[in-house]
Amino acid sequence: MQLAWHFFGYSDTYNLFIAFGEITAALLLVIPKTATLGNIIYLPITVNITILDFCFEIPARSVTTLLTCMSIALLFFEYKKLKRVFFDSPVAAETSLPTNLIKKKVNVQ
Repeated sequence: MQLAWHFFGYSDTYNLFIAFGEITAALLLVIPKTATLGNIIYLPITVNITILDFCFEIPARSVTTLLTCMSIALLFFEYKKLKRVFFDSPVAAETSLPTNLIKKKVNVQ
């Protein structure tokens, strides 16, 4: 565990990166329209912290494991939406106008 704390104390860049990611994810999770994006950002962060907790025997393993499982569960609840965005092919939009909307004819001489 001391090695992990020395690692965190040594790398200010890593600490700022994780902190920025957590704050960004938290702000996105608060807004209902961006909650799925916030969860997508949050999941790799919690997985990273959970793996560190298990590898370095940090006592917060139960909390981080629970948060990771909750994040995975929330993504499973959004499976249909995520499948539509990432895996389904886009529907082609019709670009031509219906002929009944064009009423004026132009004569060119």
